Amino acid sequence: MESCFLHIHNKLMFSLKLNLSRNLFLFPLLCIFILLQWSSVWAANYEEGKKAYLDKDYEKALSILKPLAEQGDSQAQVTLGLMYDFGRGVRKDATEAIEWYIKAAEHGIPAVQHDVGVKYFQGQGVEQNYLKAAYWWEQSANSGLADSQFNLGLLYYRGIGLEVDYQKASSLFISASEQDHPHAQYSLAVMYAFGQGLDKDYGQALQWFRKSASHDVAQAQFNLGVFYENGYGLKEDLVIAKKWYALAANGGLAEAKSKLADLEKMDKKIIQHPDVSDLVSNQPDKATHTPLHDKRIKREDWVNQQPAGTYTLQLSSLLKEKDIVNFIQKNNLAADAAYIRVVIKGTIRYNALYGSYSTYEEAKKAINSLPGNLSKSKPWVRNFGILQNLIKQR
Repeated sequence: MESCFLHIHNKLMFSLKLNLSRNLFLFPLLCIFILLQWSSVWAANYEEGKKAYLDKDYEKALSILKPLAEQGDSQAQVTLGLMYDFGRGVRKDATEAIEWYIKAAEHGIPAVQHDVGVKYFQGQGVEQNYLKAAYWWEQSANSGLADSQFNLGLLYYRGIGLEVDYQKASSLFISASEQDHPHAQYSLAVMYAFGQGLDKDYGQALQWFRKSASHDVAQAQFNLGVFYENGYGLKEDLVIAKKWYALAANGGLAEAKSKLADLEKMDKKIIQHPDVSDLVSNQPDKATHTPLHDKRIKREDWVNQQPAGTYTLQLSSLLKEKDIVNFIQKNNLAADAAYIRVVIKGTIRYNALYGSYSTYEEAKKAINSLPGNLSKSKPWVRNFGILQNLIKQR
């Protein structure tokens, strides 16, 4: 059996700590080839065609399978699609491949429907079409396929090709999570943490983060560290927090490595300065009492006025207000930028934001057209709804 597993990589932004950080989500793509093993009763001629395919006698396989596919045999249609997809015995033709996959999907086979959805999402062999991707994922999601439930939920969550609908997203994430889908469990935990489509519930968030973390999802491990560090829904415990951060760091999550480094620096400062009231004060820094004024730069009021389902770009996150203002002014962004303040247990950060975009894809494309060298500083897309929650909870 050969492998043809693919993944779609997309970044989502959360901030639970509120700092859930930038997170990598995967759309798992089921291998269409596995369908060749599903049927317990093979027609003799299809069995012969299948054997020829596996023996790499593609000429013979084609002569047997194409007539069967044209007669409506779904298994032959899938195999013929594979032959065109990978150029085996025929010219490689992604458009021809997807045509055969769609014919097979119309027979109601969930895994094929899922993969057709992925093809539409990626624009492989067809014009990219998020609505059609959603349609096919909905078909397979209704049949109980966890991967499709997760993908469709993410479309509703992010507003990709569909209106943002947290209730539908959370319902789909619940269905997939109950089938032990690690990334759906992570997504569901985030929605409980922020009260998106569900009542805000740190206990439920913890439960689903733990389940996801047990599958080595680094983002879930990181957020368990956040919960223990800040005492969300449980007793604050830096020792356990560091253990979760370490697991996430071992999983390659850059934010976790940075967090461990920050905690180590803080430990050293506490040892050097027995009076640490300035380090862990629950009060905003002095700059917030005498704010810097630049009427061109927008603030929290502007952020709160944006539709929750739209997006912006976060350009930087700094510890001092004067530094973030200087950053905006130095890059000549005052007329187009905004910044917000987040205060969590004495840690104050100022986030510089730029622009307002209707869709995630529009915001992503805008990164390449940022002024100066800002695109090289790795800006990332933020959802206004999540930023508004941060402002409320600071």
